[in-house]
Formats: sequence, C-alpha cells, structure tokens
Amino acid sequence: MSEQQPNMVGDLRVKTKTGETYIAATRRPDGTWRKARKVKEGYIPQDEQPKYQNRMQAAAAGSQMPTGITPRQMQAMLQKQQQDKKPVAAIVKPNACITQKDHVEKKLVNAKKKLQEIEQMEKKFETGEEKPLPNQVTKMARKPEYQEEIDKLTAELEKL
Repeated sequence: MSEQQPNMVGDLRVKTKTGETYIAATRRPDGTWRKARKVKEGYIPQDEQPKYQNRMQAAAAGSQMPTGITPRQMQAMLQKQQQDKKPVAAIVKPNACITQKDHVEKKLVNAKKKLQEIEQMEKKFETGEEKPLPNQVTKMARKPEYQEEIDKLTAELEKL
C-alpha cells in the first residue's frame, strides 16, 4: 500500500504497486477501527450512491423555467417583476425619549404600572387567594413612595 489516489468518493483510497485498490482503515465514532477493504476499480460505497429518481423527478429537477420559455424571455420577465415592485418604506419609531417631557411621561407610566401591580397584589391577599411572599411584602410597603412619585411627576409634567 504505497500510492494514495484522490477520488470523487468521500473515503480514502489507496492503490498498491500490484494495482489493487483498498479503502483505507477508518475510525468509527465509538473509537474502534474498521479494517481496510479491498475494492474493485470504480466501486462506490452503498451510503454514497446517488439517490434514485424516476423520470418525473429528474425532469422537474433539471428545469428551473416554465415549459416553452427561453432563458432570455425568463430573464426579461424577472426584470419586469423587479421593476413592478414598489419600495417598502420602513416605519421607524424612535425608542429613545427626545424631550424632557417624554422622559417625565415615561417615568410616570412606569410608576403607575408599579402602583397598579401593588393594588392587584393587595386584592389577591385580601381575598385569600395567595399568601404574600417576603419580596411582595416589601413591594407593597413601597406603595406610598410610588404615589408620591406619581404626584411629583404629574406636577412636573404640568410645568412643562
């Protein structure tokens, strides 16, 4: 086994001085080794053989154009379709607040949302649906802070 031969198949073929062809030994995924196999010239392993296609599949795979149309006509058709498409304008909504008023409004919305969450928690605990967790108790204790913040932000918003 002296001469290595490149081929179109995925395995490594070795040709000896006497003219015999071998598929070289390979390592399996589990770490064991496959023996070198003596093969005939032109042999293609079973797992690398092309898949069989019937006449209809082969005909469908070969043609990318509709029946009876020339490549020039197809190219002209594609260009016309691209010209007919109208450009789509993207609607961009800025995420960042631009003015001081925007900043205050955003803070006000967040404070109202937190106050609403606290009120929903209080309703659950009053009806006895759930028992409060320690972090929920601390959140409910901050209710007056959120109310003061809402009052302060509404006053600031009126000034702007």
